[in-house]
Amino acid sequence: MTIPMPQSLVTIDASEPLEKIYEIIERDGGVIVKNMLSPELLAECMGAIEPHFQTRETYKSKATHEELGADFFPEGSKRVYALLSKIPEQLTKIMRLDVWQGIMGRFLNDEYYSYTGENLLPQKSGYMLASTAALRLVPGAKPQPLHRDQIAYMVRPDPSNPLFTPMVGCLIAGSKCTYKNGATAVIPGSHLWGPERAPKREECTYAEMEPGSALFCLGSTYHAAGENICDPTDEDALRTLFAVFAQRDYYRQDQEEVLSTPIEIARKLPEDILKLSGYYKAVGGVGYVEDHQSPHEFLQTDYGIGKLGSAAQAAAQAIKNAL
Repeated sequence: MTIPMPQSLVTIDASEPLEKIYEIIERDGGVIVKNMLSPELLAECMGAIEPHFQTRETYKSKATHEELGADFFPEGSKRVYALLSKIPEQLTKIMRLDVWQGIMGRFLNDEYYSYTGENLLPQKSGYMLASTAALRLVPGAKPQPLHRDQIAYMVRPDPSNPLFTPMVGCLIAGSKCTYKNGATAVIPGSHLWGPERAPKREECTYAEMEPGSALFCLGSTYHAAGENICDPTDEDALRTLFAVFAQRDYYRQDQEEVLSTPIEIARKLPEDILKLSGYYKAVGGVGYVEDHQSPHEFLQTDYGIGKLGSAAQAAAQAIKNAL
C-alpha cells in the first residue's frame, strides 16, 4: 500500500477569529498559531527560564519509570518541570491569553446532565492545567517515539465522539524550531484513527515555527519530539519549547503542580490562575478537600495546607536534629 505524503500543518495568525482556529484543529488534530506570544512576553519567558536550564544536565532517563514505555524520553534533552513554581509571572500571562483559553475551553469543556433524585441537574465541566515544562533539545538529541499524549489517561479514541480527548497540548516556541534542530513531528488527521493503527515516521510533517508561535495538538494526535542533527556551532542549534498543557478538570491532574509549588508562591497567585492550576475543585465536585471545600480555601488558613506544610517542615527538622 502506498502511504500518501503528509499534509503540512496549517499556520494561522493569533489575531484570526478563534472559530477558524477551532475548525482547523477539528479537521487536522493540530495547528500552528503564529505570534501567540508578543516579543516582550517571549523575551520575559526566555530570560526567566534560562537560569534553570543552566543548572540542568541533559536528561538521562530511558523512560518515565516505564509507564510510558522504554525510551519515551531519549537522551539529549534538558527539561525543567513545574513552571508554576519557577516562572509564575510569565506562566500567568500565557494562561490568560485568549487563544490559549479559547482552544482549551473549546476542546475540553463538556455539557453533562444527570438526575439527583427526580431533579435533572445540568453541569458544564471546565478545564485546568495538566502539566508544564521547558524543553530544550541539544545537538545529538535522539527522536522521541510517536505517541498520543492521552496515553497517560488510558483513553482510547471513540469513533462515536472522535473529538473527545482528556487533554490538549500547547508547545510554544522559545527559539526557532526547524527540522534540523528537532521540530516536533506531527501526523495531521491521526486524531481520527482508531487504536489499532500504528503511526509511521513517513506519515509525519514537522512543526517548524518562529519564536513566539505555538503548536496546539489534541491529546489523540500522534506526534513526537524530533531529532537534533545540528552542529553545536549552528546559530539555531538549541531548540527550546514551553509546554503549557491543559486537561478536563475531572481527571486526575497529569502533573501535581499543587504539590511542587511552594505555599509562599501559591498564596500570591491570582484567583483565576489558582483555578486553572488545580487549586479549585472541578465543577462536578472532584478534587475537594475535607468538608467539600476547594483546596484554595486552605491556602490562607492556619489549619489547612499552610499548617500542614509548616508541620511537615518542623517534623523534618526534628528528625534531622535527632540524627
